[in-house]
Amino acid sequence: MACLHAGTRAMYHAAENAVHRRPAKRGNIVRCAGGWCAIAFASCLPAAGLAGPCGLDAPAFCETFESGPAPAWDRGRGDELSRRRFSATRYAPSLSTGDGVTFWVWEGEFGRFAEEPPPCRADVSGLLPVTRDTLVCDPSPLIASHYLMTAVGSQNYGSNAYRIRQPFDFAGRTGTIVFDTDLAANFLLGYSSIVISEDPSPAPSWDINGRGPNPRNGIVVVFMGNGADVYGVRDYAMTTLDDTSVDIPRQRGHLCRVQVRLSQQRLEVLTSEPSADGVAFGPLESRRIVDFATPLPFTRAYVSLLAHNHATWKYGITYGGLSDPLRSWNTYWDNIGFDGTVIASTREYEVPAAEVPSSRTTVDEYPAGVFHTVVHAGLSLGYVIPDGPASMSEPLVFQGVSLAHATRARLVFNGYYQGYDIDGIRLGTGRLRYQLNAHAIHERAFTPGEVAMLDTPGQTGGYNHAIDIPLAELADGDNAVRFSTLNISSGYPNAVTNLDLLLDLDPEFLFGDGFD
Repeated sequence: MACLHAGTRAMYHAAENAVHRRPAKRGNIVRCAGGWCAIAFASCLPAAGLAGPCGLDAPAFCETFESGPAPAWDRGRGDELSRRRFSATRYAPSLSTGDGVTFWVWEGEFGRFAEEPPPCRADVSGLLPVTRDTLVCDPSPLIASHYLMTAVGSQNYGSNAYRIRQPFDFAGRTGTIVFDTDLAANFLLGYSSIVISEDPSPAPSWDINGRGPNPRNGIVVVFMGNGADVYGVRDYAMTTLDDTSVDIPRQRGHLCRVQVRLSQQRLEVLTSEPSADGVAFGPLESRRIVDFATPLPFTRAYVSLLAHNHATWKYGITYGGLSDPLRSWNTYWDNIGFDGTVIASTREYEVPAAEVPSSRTTVDEYPAGVFHTVVHAGLSLGYVIPDGPASMSEPLVFQGVSLAHATRARLVFNGYYQGYDIDGIRLGTGRLRYQLNAHAIHERAFTPGEVAMLDTPGQTGGYNHAIDIPLAELADGDNAVRFSTLNISSGYPNAVTNLDLLLDLDPEFLFGDGFD
């Protein structure tokens, strides 16, 4: 993504300063020991800001992937994605822990369907380990620009989520979110979705059987079947929103341009016909309109794009028409953006995934009478946490934290809790316990909405947490957090994964989008 040229940048800064009514303080890219510090991308805005390659006249956020893979120092859980711009997560909701693994995910592979783009780049071949399931690809005949490929290997309702770290503001207006993607879906193989949530939910997932975990408040748009299914979430409770809908044209391996228009009163989904080359798109047509019975309870949100794997290994032969099982469901993305105010007053840090190697063996019969044994190399991505008052987990560390101008801190992560042994119900008197650095342990009860979500049939114990924590218990530099539960016990260990530390900053001090 190119920076604005000097003259344009100067005009942009002048406009920012006028809005904020004080000199703007600009951040710089910084390298720190261990590679976990860094940033504020301050004076570099996408050239799309004027030309609108994301399909927006004036984007507040735009990613076209034309700069190629992120440099090594700017990578995190999202592999080749910029960790400054995206928080990437992987979630496995079905039996997330047990058998010595925690949020275990196996390898992916390049597209096996004839209609899909060719393998991503000449320097990438073979199977795709979890650490290479998110790739920025070279142009191809079907997508004639750089684009993102995500290969979700997590079987049985797994998902990869890519949250834009910059908030999306639609206060008093209809905001517009855009992206190009392959909308072709297979009911039992895979599909894609977009979630617009009030909180920075790490894995605001959805699947056919309703396993969640749901965001606290949000809107979920799922591209599956012939249309776009829309769900509303209020206090973790998900409901289907019915309204006008028409079929969406789609073709495997070809991108459609998608536009989501959102206000507090209405959502509209528009798409183009599938593009022949992933660059030229036809006109957008309205496919789904939902008028909310009550206004959305928020006007600032986080946008997450999700790719889902229902069960490719189980159904790849029967429902995919393949000669042998399919390891991953692959989704293709490009030109991701939204309009509105540029909100630069946040700074984020992440804990790496655990990435503990382990393998699983499958034995499948295909064709009839011929058995195949495959050993799948995979990784455990989460961290087991103990139950009981006597112990806490090993420390998980956010490195190189800067508290400069911070006004609020939130601990963002997925929790997984299965409690049956203590009092016969899932949570009952259960509590989440966490400790910041050497300060006192906090004991947190689950809210009525959280309890009700877990008791919904089909839910498997997962949560999206965004917990306010005391700034006074954080420090400049490295910060450790430890977890445990109280009175939540079953045969499946409790665990956490996908951890981010999100700081809100004093808006009087203008920083570029920040990730340290």
